[in-house]
Amino acid sequence: MRYLSGGISLVLVMLLASCVTTDPRLVAALQKTSVREIRIDTAPDVKMTGLFTEGKPDPQLSTVVRVLKGTMEKELIGLPGGPTRARLVVSLHVVDLATKAGRVLIHSDSRIAGIARLEDAKTGHLIAEQPIAAGNSGMRGEGLGIFVAMAVNAASAAGPDDILAQRLSNAFTQQVKQWLLTKK
Repeated sequence: MRYLSGGISLVLVMLLASCVTTDPRLVAALQKTSVREIRIDTAPDVKMTGLFTEGKPDPQLSTVVRVLKGTMEKELIGLPGGPTRARLVVSLHVVDLATKAGRVLIHSDSRIAGIARLEDAKTGHLIAEQPIAAGNSGMRGEGLGIFVAMAVNAASAAGPDDILAQRLSNAFTQQVKQWLLTKK
């Protein structure tokens, strides 16, 4: 079941990543804006997946939202650089953050998905919106490779308590940045 949901989420991420538009009107609208504020919302039905956690809210949701907001403010304020002040509103629908133990012992992955909306900061009118999804995967192994994968995953999970949230946040922010900087 876990592999099936992981496969479905991988297909979804690839599908969403290929949905970048090249409509010149949208590109022009994006280029006229400049992100001045960022708001992160969570959908009322935000869920995680997993063997024992299917359908429950992620207990690390507040950590992910805090880290994501900080990363986005650092990376996205001022982009794309146009004169119109804009507000970036991100509504999260899927937040599934691996625990450090889960990453090491069962190579669990992290994933996040939502809708990014760019609004005019003065009027609140919608300028553009885009579904965004990202993930951060643990290393996998078979046979004796399992021990190598566990060692690599332990090294990647070492650090501050929110290191996996930071990695997931970086991946998601990079997808939003790519969308904001869409070229003709």
